Amino acid sequence: MPDTSTGVVVIGGGSTGAGVLRDLTLRGIDAILVEKGDLASGTTGRSHGLLHSGGRYCVNDLAAAIECVEEGRILRRIARTTVEDTGGYFVSVSEEDEAWEPRFVEGCQKAGITCERIPVEEARRREPALSTHVRTVFWVPEDGHLDPFYLVVGNVESARRRGAQIRTYTEVIGFTRNGNRISGVLTRDAVTGEETSIGCQAVINATGAWSGFVARLLDVEVKVVPVKGVMVVLSRRLAHAAINRCHKPGDGDIVVPGLSVAILGTTAVKVPHPEVLPIEWNEVQLLIDEGAKMLDGVTTARAMRAYAGVRPLYDLGAEAEGREMSRNFAVIDHEERDGIAGFTSIVGGKVTTYRLMAERVTDLVARRLGVTTACTTAEVPLNDRDDEMDQLRHRPAQLGMPKPHGEELALQPLLCECELVRPQDVETWMKDPAVRTLEDIRRRTRSGMGPCQAAICSYRLAGRMVTDRGVDGRTATRAMADFLETRWRGVRHVFWGSQLRQAQVTAALHLELFNVDRQLQEYFPPPLGEGQGGGVPAEAVEAVGQP
Repeated sequence: MPDTSTGVVVIGGGSTGAGVLRDLTLRGIDAILVEKGDLASGTTGRSHGLLHSGGRYCVNDLAAAIECVEEGRILRRIARTTVEDTGGYFVSVSEEDEAWEPRFVEGCQKAGITCERIPVEEARRREPALSTHVRTVFWVPEDGHLDPFYLVVGNVESARRRGAQIRTYTEVIGFTRNGNRISGVLTRDAVTGEETSIGCQAVINATGAWSGFVARLLDVEVKVVPVKGVMVVLSRRLAHAAINRCHKPGDGDIVVPGLSVAILGTTAVKVPHPEVLPIEWNEVQLLIDEGAKMLDGVTTARAMRAYAGVRPLYDLGAEAEGREMSRNFAVIDHEERDGIAGFTSIVGGKVTTYRLMAERVTDLVARRLGVTTACTTAEVPLNDRDDEMDQLRHRPAQLGMPKPHGEELALQPLLCECELVRPQDVETWMKDPAVRTLEDIRRRTRSGMGPCQAAICSYRLAGRMVTDRGVDGRTATRAMADFLETRWRGVRHVFWGSQLRQAQVTAALHLELFNVDRQLQEYFPPPLGEGQGGGVPAEAVEAVGQP
């Protein structure tokens, strides 16, 4: 007998899986989402956060461009607190770019994308940082910034209010079948190792670049090509709007304003595995050099971290690789294709089109289950409760609250000054059993994502684990060191200039003032024979940034 039962199991906690879960619950279908890591810890959380207008695809992939522009307009309605409506510019900086312009304008017209050519002088008045290399400028208002973490959490919380269950750090290790029909999912807790089973009528595989691995558990094939994209985060916002290069999509041709920072993107390199994403020095330098052709300040701003994500491109069998492959998506009905009833995969696509992807796959599964309720995710907003708090924290009004006897605002304490995170923003998540690490807190509140990269807020968040969760000092110290290690992984790729000085400050703070290395040595001594029982564990040394 299964440990629990539901109607549908959704595998994958990225934007697509979260959207599917919400769509199912809005149609009255019981569902459980399982994710082997945390929500938005895969491709979604490693995107550059561009709410695509479709302008980047309107020449080579018209279908994907149309989906982007239509879904972008929907997201501005239903997920307004996760969207910063920046608009965008497509700029030409060379003769080759100018030769591309007629095709770009024609593509925008075909896709229904607003595209207005404006004088360079007017563009520089709006965006003073535009490079002197810029020759031509097109204004595309449909571009914007989409916070992927808040988007996923918003979908999941909407679904949870309607009865859905969420199990993070839960890996699918197999399936049970009744003849040719899926009857359940076998899972293992990634932390405790406990194995459980979930009985169900249907399974939706929404794991993106990992879809092939899940399908392989049933001896069927899903061809997904993992393509790595490297991005660099600059410590200040160089432009108000997204800046795209007006040419055939290539490396380093986009700068996205992400709240208080700027994100340079991106590269496109096929990799053998979605979890093997090395970042090379030449990739980081390439992004900076190319970004500087569009915006001044790229080479002088502090590059505070680099990270890599993986695009889950669906292999249609055509002779194309990397950027030449379609950004469209596909729903795979494994009952029709492979004779396995109750199993469906959704692959390809991008964060901007997650809702449409969820609608298409849920339409199929609902029909199989005999449910005729229509999709309403394009009309029902994510924060459909009056007491729902705006998720984007960067608004001055949120930093003060009225005093009990008067209209004057009282300054609120902050756990993370860089991202303006207040204690009440963290309190709810500290009580959520699905939130297990400080990295999980980061994904829900943006704590540690600012210029100091958790140097200050890490110890405050560790303290909240003691007060809010009742953990001991040993556990809190380990959690703080682990959190710093995850930040260090991205920082180490941009070790020069002001960022190197910042890393030295961070190391001094945690090694000298907080004595983290000695605490870890006391709590977690190395095995005998390694340094005569002394020294600092290698992972602890790396966590605080000591060479």
